Amino acid sequence: MPIKTRWILSIMLVAVLFTVGSIYFIQKFNLENDDSLYSYEEKLFNEDVVSTIEITMDEEDWEDILANPMAEEYKLASITINGETISNVAIRTKGNSSLSSVANSDSERYSLKVDFNYYDSTQSYYGLTKLNLNNNYNDSTQMKEFVSYELMEQIGVPTPAHAYMKVLVNGEYYGLMLGVEAIDETFIAQNYGTAEGYLFKPDGTGSDLIYISDALEDYSGIDVQMNEESVENSELISMIKAITEGEGYESYLNTDEMLRYFAMNTALVSLDSYQGQLQHNYYLYEDENGVFSILPWDYNESFGHFNMGMGGGTRTPMNENAVDEETEQNIPPEEENVALTERPDRSEMNQQTEQGNGEDNLAEMPQDNNERVGEDLMTSEDLLNEEVINFSIYEPVSGTTLSERPLLNVLLSDETLMEQYEAYMEQIATEILTEENVEAITTKLASLLTPYVESDPSKFYTTEQFLEGVSGDNSLPEFAKQRSESILAQLSGELVVESNTTSSLPAEIPGMDGMDGQNMERGQMQNGMVPEMNAGMRGELDINAMTDEEFAQFLEMIQSENSPITLPDNFDDMTTEEQKAYLIENMQNFAGQQEQMAAGNQQRNFDQPMLNNETVETVSGETTGVYTKNDLYLLFGSFAFTIIAIAGFRRFRR
Repeated sequence: MPIKTRWILSIMLVAVLFTVGSIYFIQKFNLENDDSLYSYEEKLFNEDVVSTIEITMDEEDWEDILANPMAEEYKLASITINGETISNVAIRTKGNSSLSSVANSDSERYSLKVDFNYYDSTQSYYGLTKLNLNNNYNDSTQMKEFVSYELMEQIGVPTPAHAYMKVLVNGEYYGLMLGVEAIDETFIAQNYGTAEGYLFKPDGTGSDLIYISDALEDYSGIDVQMNEESVENSELISMIKAITEGEGYESYLNTDEMLRYFAMNTALVSLDSYQGQLQHNYYLYEDENGVFSILPWDYNESFGHFNMGMGGGTRTPMNENAVDEETEQNIPPEEENVALTERPDRSEMNQQTEQGNGEDNLAEMPQDNNERVGEDLMTSEDLLNEEVINFSIYEPVSGTTLSERPLLNVLLSDETLMEQYEAYMEQIATEILTEENVEAITTKLASLLTPYVESDPSKFYTTEQFLEGVSGDNSLPEFAKQRSESILAQLSGELVVESNTTSSLPAEIPGMDGMDGQNMERGQMQNGMVPEMNAGMRGELDINAMTDEEFAQFLEMIQSENSPITLPDNFDDMTTEEQKAYLIENMQNFAGQQEQMAAGNQQRNFDQPMLNNETVETVSGETTGVYTKNDLYLLFGSFAFTIIAIAGFRRFRR
């Protein structure tokens, strides 16, 4: 064999060996791509500064968004982030009942979703494909979500990146918002160092994680958001079956991570979650070994806000530019019975104990003249409701029971895991959810945000209310102090809290005034059933008499999975008047549906489409933070090109 031929073959052999070796080491050590295109956390989510987000779009498109917010229709825009412009970006409104509440008010302060790769699948902002701009609805402190994510991080739970952002639209200050990273493939790559596995977003049928069948389509409320093309290989159904039956679940659960999550979620009394009636606002990530972790999402209702509902505390009268209270906030507090005694065995915790009233006398807050403030929105003074402060750490559910939340139930039913859970609760109460730790966060935020809050033209609350949440008697740090004291008292047995979980929907149904019946709590719904109409009661709801807020609350109830009322597909497209007319016309079927459900004890399975049910696009060429097959192809192609170039050069010289 000629020397030149041997030389070329040797180069080719070395190239092949190098390529194979590269593939092996990348897979073996999961080497991360240190590309500057994957630095969005550093570029955008610097918590020490307020980034400036400038949205520029056709004025007619923006006016259409404001005129038709419920359509949640993407519009073409360009976005400038701290001086750097990205074109061909999609913008739309976002939210569930908070969106409808703002839409039915005089406010135009909507939460927004920014999609960088909606029009161009190869585009991202330094690796970030989607950004949520949250309007801090129903949070007078404007800090609950930020602080909650910070504390989740401190307990060691993977948490989406978050930071405050000044948002301008077509040159005008739109509002100070909390930017939150989307939980998607990029988030998984950043936090787990892989693009493998499956990501699920439960919200609807099946999101309670109770076993239904072996068919994934029967869990229509569990949306697959990553690697959907191979989801038939997922262990999701096996996991759900295992936790429902209470056997063999250990091999499917990252129990340590889940205990951290549930301990912190319980400490924060965040009940617009798996632990509440709506069983949503969480993600499940299944790794390549079929082990599941739970991921936190949406915390503007934390610090007991969602649990407060219509029955807890007094609300501050607001001005004429009112925003209806978000319907999701109106789940009542559990009627928790509190006693100071030694803690009995947990199996005996259902004994009768003294009930706390959980009410405070509140003073009216000052208001700024240039604000649109929400009618009946809760203030920081509602933080210290006794029922919230003493929310049970041993039966940490609201509007449901532990048996109806099998993922939490199996963790707390295992003696070893319960001890680990109690250890995390103690750590939270003594190290994380402390007055000093929370005040350090809020004080820093006050210094950073106050100028932006003062000049915010669309804020829901006054600057004084924002500052009240920073420190003092009605602040987030004071909540942390009292809540941690309660947690430690429950752990020691000094405080026993019994949760009444029979009422799963608001204690009052709007428009039910004037009932004369004596055998039911006013407007109370038991386990999703419509209250029976006793003789002398008015046999229908006075829908026309409802305020916009009350009607929004009623819609939230009947759109929940527990409701026997179904709505047409075009219901959200109707005007408020058309919706009321439709419901009034169909009210005669209301009681009939209840009777059928009660008589047959049938299983309810209402496949309610999500208002914001997205399928995350998987783009193989998108930078993910780990080396992908595309990277290997490029590597191999580079070597092949090098060999051809060398061979061609030598042939040319010859």
